[in-house]
Amino acid sequence: MNWLAEFYRRWQAARGRRVTAPSRAFSLDWVTLLEAAGITGAEDQATAAREAEACGQLVLKRHRYRTYLIERVTLPLASESWLIERFGGTRGGDLQAAALEIIAEFSERGHARFPQEWAALCESLRVAFTQSCSLRPFSWNHPGTLRRLLVVVKKLSEREWPVGTLIRAASVEIGLDSKGLERHQRTFESGLARLFGAEISLKSLGLVAGDSHVELHGPVCLHFPDGGTHDFDGLAHVLISAADLARCVSVSTTAERLLSIENRKTTFRQYAAANGDRRTLIVATSFPTPAFRELLEKLPRGLPHYHFGDTDPAGWQILLKIREVNPRRVEPFGMRWRPAAVPVPLNRFDLQLLPKLLDAPLLADVRQEISAMAAGGGRGDFEQETLGRPAIEGWPFQ
Repeated sequence: MNWLAEFYRRWQAARGRRVTAPSRAFSLDWVTLLEAAGITGAEDQATAAREAEACGQLVLKRHRYRTYLIERVTLPLASESWLIERFGGTRGGDLQAAALEIIAEFSERGHARFPQEWAALCESLRVAFTQSCSLRPFSWNHPGTLRRLLVVVKKLSEREWPVGTLIRAASVEIGLDSKGLERHQRTFESGLARLFGAEISLKSLGLVAGDSHVELHGPVCLHFPDGGTHDFDGLAHVLISAADLARCVSVSTTAERLLSIENRKTTFRQYAAANGDRRTLIVATSFPTPAFRELLEKLPRGLPHYHFGDTDPAGWQILLKIREVNPRRVEPFGMRWRPAAVPVPLNRFDLQLLPKLLDAPLLADVRQEISAMAAGGGRGDFEQETLGRPAIEGWPFQ
């Protein structure tokens, strides 16, 4: 009965997820219902009318004079259970109770790395769900989805992922199919943000896409085992895959230095535009991807390397990770903690990361800047974009 399925769909959309009991019966215009169900032929409409009469659970309002015509169909409050059972649905109150049970279960499990943050998340969800409210992306009226989302967020945040871990490998490790994390990446990142009180990307956890590549500006030439070369000099922007960098035996450049820049969309392009003499090889990177690591390995050892990144905890962590994988010394470029006109407080993820940054031997030369951030209790004016365009053409740009 297509018309009854359409009736159920509309009832479900209007009140099927409600927790409180309705005070009035649900009613629809009969002609509108048939049209929505695609029942337009006279014979099919007559059949639908006979089915409505025979079901015994609906109240049919007929035309005052032409009583063979149905005007409205109404579901009495007492018949709602019949409709739910017929289509295998669940009452809103039952969904709410199931969601609260799930929250209690996950609260009791705790969290290996962030117990306080996890407890706070579970409590905020409990309070919201008790009031029949959702906290995106967590929703009380889809208990199955809620459980799966909590499992993924917990597993992602409990592990310290090695930088450069492939997203698809991580997806399998936490129990999803290989494309699960990528398929619902925004939802999972939204869940992580709810946990830490700040935007957290999978990349910031150390996870990278399998099709790793590096974007750069400046003179560069790839040399292959058979003696062949591929010279990219003269191109405004170059995108080289990790596979191509792995195949080559070395990468040469006529540039005098390497400058890696965290912000790809704005700062990288601004500095590339100011690199008119092409004496600086500029590379866009945040956490070092397989392609960036291959590039570092194949470039001349004597090429000086500077890194320009944000000065929040994540920015300093990127510098740390680059130094860990780089065979040459990496000098910070323009990375000084600056107070912000409108303070941005350190979030839970920042506070957990800060002690590790302060204790890292590879960050000893910038410990004063990190300490200033810790003492200020905020990220400061940390984004590269706020520094604007380069002040001069060519090195040192500022």
